[in-house]
Amino acid sequence: MSAKFDLSSYGDVKANSANILDKLADGSMPCDGAWPEAQVALFRQWVDTGCPA
Repeated sequence: MSAKFDLSSYGDVKANSANILDKLADGSMPCDGAWPEAQVALFRQWVDTGCPA
């Protein structure tokens, strides 16, 4: 994930969702501390279902 994107932009988050999920799952994102597994699982479910709006 070398390009910057806007986390407040649905389009940017959707376009980068797989990379974001990888970073959430390995604990390197967000920078202020890893998400609990339940929160990562919820994001994974959102990605797996096509990132519905």
